[in-house]
Amino acid sequence: MIPLYSPAGTAVAFADDACHLLYHPDGRVAAWLDDGLLYTPQGRYLGWVHHGWILDRSGRAALFAENAAGKPTRPAVSAPPPGFWPRPGQVPRRLTRRGNRPARRGRVAEWSEYAGANYFKQ
Repeated sequence: MIPLYSPAGTAVAFADDACHLLYHPDGRVAAWLDDGLLYTPQGRYLGWVHHGWILDRSGRAALFAENAAGKPTRPAVSAPPPGFWPRPGQVPRRLTRRGNRPARRGRVAEWSEYAGANYFKQ
């Protein structure tokens, strides 16, 4: 599992090693990736992935992996405690119907108002 960090440097979500699914710390599926685009389990478009950054719909950084490159400035990260790692349940079947996504905007080198765990609520 790959931890995804908030602007505070704490892990708030995890990606599986194949980068197909994102999980909440309790093991619930938070989002799935399709060709670099992120969708909720219900099919709602959230944003996209770019060089280790998880971007919101407007192109602002919301989460990052340790290998994220570029701006905004990343804080120091703290390793998640051993019991914090999710224990994924059964992998859900991907929805065949996705919500419409707006045209992808340019990347903005600042933090999103939906940064951290709020990313999945936008």
